[in-house]
Formats: sequence, structure tokens, C-alpha cells
Amino acid sequence: MRKTCKAAVGATILLGALAALELYARAGLGLGTPPLYMSDPEIEYMFAPDQDMMRFGNHQRFNHYGMRSDDTPPTKPEGEYRVLVIGDSVLNGGSLTDQADLATTLLTKDGIRVLNASAGSWGPENMLAYVDRFGLFDADLVVVVLSSHDAADVPSFQPLNPGTHPQSAPLLALTEAAFRYLPRYLAHLSAGGAAVKGDVPPSETAPIAASALDAVRALSALPVPVCVVLHPNREEHRTGVRAAGFVAIREAAGATTVIDEAPFIRSETAYRDPIHPSAEGQRALAGAISACSDRLSPGAEHVAE
Repeated sequence: MRKTCKAAVGATILLGALAALELYARAGLGLGTPPLYMSDPEIEYMFAPDQDMMRFGNHQRFNHYGMRSDDTPPTKPEGEYRVLVIGDSVLNGGSLTDQADLATTLLTKDGIRVLNASAGSWGPENMLAYVDRFGLFDADLVVVVLSSHDAADVPSFQPLNPGTHPQSAPLLALTEAAFRYLPRYLAHLSAGGAAVKGDVPPSETAPIAASALDAVRALSALPVPVCVVLHPNREEHRTGVRAAGFVAIREAAGATTVIDEAPFIRSETAYRDPIHPSAEGQRALAGAISACSDRLSPGAEHVAE
């Protein structure tokens, strides 16, 4: 009888502890409600529409068109200056960047709307397919944010990995913690704190893809003014040496205005890993985007000195 009682008490304590952990993981960390993706036959994948959540203390919102932006009508009201910014995780910011800290949010103000059409690991072909599907949203200017690795980034159209591009929410927040984040954390520790596969985009040493450069040319030829912002990775910024992909994209952009973001980046604290901007880095990116247009310049918070 005593053993049965002890077992019952132990089970109750264990269940209580698990419930408390679940509550903390869900309410405190925002686990259990990841931003969801959807597969697409032309774009490859994009964020599912109409999502709003808190993750790791950061607000994330995706509008009806899968943009990390507030709700946006496809046509602009009279007097509004509209900029469509297209990119990958550098622009998107991910769960570690609050909506308020995004470069596109920083540049949005009265009379100016800056849209953020992006998703992790999008390459130029994904970006072009998104534009082909949804149009330019009546934009006065299109800004394409690219990095060296994008010259080698081509769609694979493989089934989406639930560990990086979930399409449905897990049953429990603890399930997501155990199967999505714990393996990454352990790999990070075993690598001595170095970045592990899945933390950064494809290597800049990957072969340059002709189709990716063709997509850069097509984006540069859109029927509105286009500006390409080239975001250097941390090593490129530290050394001043640009990888072959960086140079190839700049050449593929042709006569299109190209802005190298490097002069807007004041220190390595602008990076939170080898490629992605911190909140400070998002301010630097805002400065580079603002350099594409005199209409945006008054709103830039972080400019070259």
C-alpha cells in the first residue's frame, strides 16, 4: 500500500513538474506556436498567412501575403510612398528579432510603408517567384537584400524539414523544445560554441548557380526602380574581402543601383552569428535600404559616418 501511495505521489509530482515546464515553455518562451510555413509549387515555400505570436520574448507577425509586415492592401492609398523589400533570413530577422526592431519597421512612418517579403533560406529564384505570384503591391521602389551565399542558393522543392520549416504546430511546447531546439543546442556545445549546420546559410564556397544570377537579372529588370543591397557576412566585413558570390551578384545587377551595406555597419556587434544581423545590425540594414531612396533617408536611424 505504501509503495502504491509513494508511486502515486511521485507520479503526481512528476506530472506537476511537467505541467509547470510546459506552461513556462509555452507562456514564457513562446514554444508550441512556431511560425508556420507552407509549401508552394513555384516559390518553394513561404510563411503561412495571418500569423501573430510571441517567441523568445519577441513579437512576430505575418500578414495575409506571408510578409513579416502589418496587414497591407495590394494597392496603396493616395499619397503613400511604398517600398517592397525582398530577402531571406537576413531581412526576416527570425524569432530572435522583435517586429519593432526590423529594418523595414524602423523605416515605416507616416506616409511611408516599407514591406518585408522574406523567408529563411530564400534565394533569388524564390524571391522572383514570390513577385511573380503576388505582384509588387503598388510599390514605388523594390529593394532586394542579398548576400554572397545567394549566388549559390537555388530551390530544391524537397519536402520541408519540420525542424527548420514547420507546417503545423506541435502538440506540446516541450515537444518542440526536445525535438527542434535540444539537438541544435547539443550540437552547438559539441562544436565548442561554433555555428552548426542549419544555423547559417549555404557556404560562400558553393558553386555559383547560373539560374540564381538569372533571377538577380530578372529582379533588377522589374518595371519599377530597383535597388540591390548587398549584406556582407561577418568575415567579409571583418576582412574587407568579398566572396566570389558577392561580386557575381553585383555584376548580375548590371546598371541597377547597388548598395554595399558595409559602411553602415559600425562593429561586429551588428551580427548575432556569422551572417544574421542583431538589433543593431537591423538598424545598419535600415540605413543601407534608406540609401536607395531620398524619400527614405530622413527615416534612417543608422547611417554611415
